[in-house]
Amino acid sequence: MYQEQRLEEILKLLRVGNVLTTEQMIEHFQVSRDTVRRDFAKLSQAGKVKRVHGGIMQLSSNDEIVSFNDRLDEFSDAKKHIAELAQMFIQVQGTYFFDVSTTILKLAQIVDKKVTIYTHSLDNAIMLSGNPEINLHALGGEFFPKNRFFYSLNEAEILKHINFDVAFIGAAGLKDGQVSFEDQEDAYIKQLIMKNAKVKILLAENVKFTKKSTYSIGELVDFDYLITDIKPSAEVMAAITVKY
Repeated sequence: MYQEQRLEEILKLLRVGNVLTTEQMIEHFQVSRDTVRRDFAKLSQAGKVKRVHGGIMQLSSNDEIVSFNDRLDEFSDAKKHIAELAQMFIQVQGTYFFDVSTTILKLAQIVDKKVTIYTHSLDNAIMLSGNPEINLHALGGEFFPKNRFFYSLNEAEILKHINFDVAFIGAAGLKDGQVSFEDQEDAYIKQLIMKNAKVKILLAENVKFTKKSTYSIGELVDFDYLITDIKPSAEVMAAITVKY
């Protein structure tokens, strides 16, 4: 059984039992403890389950707002690698946009140059606020707790008058080459940024090529660079390039 199949079945079992232990899943799938731990970690990183001692449990409505420290724990090796590559595009005295993304949150953690950064991400703002080298501009407005960003039309309109050296954009989905997101307000902010950024860089793990969300801001070809953890499969590349 492939990992994606196991993950789907784990979520089905969780809806019935509310709590699943590592031992239960080892027996159920007849796989190793490390395999189950990787499955649990992936579901936790995707915000679909809550990790508890010895297993996982179903999210309650209060668990949807993941704490800042928990989001720091979500940094996988893949996210760290992507962030380290992205950091090479940051130059002293530059002006940058940091999108809502746990991968970009890792970039916010490691940036070490004197720069100006705009963001609508609560977590990015918290991370960058402790860095004396950063001239931080946090956009305000209504808070969207699921994806942890702020939005107001007035704040968004400010972005029309700012020229960014680089915009670092995340993605909820990249299926069929479409760059998509869950929230219309979030997507609108990114569309404004895309118009005013000299260089547009998409940061996304390979798994995003299998996901699709509601609001699209364009296609992969609209970006200057894609930084991901592993080279996309031949099937994914074919799906992306077939229309060009």
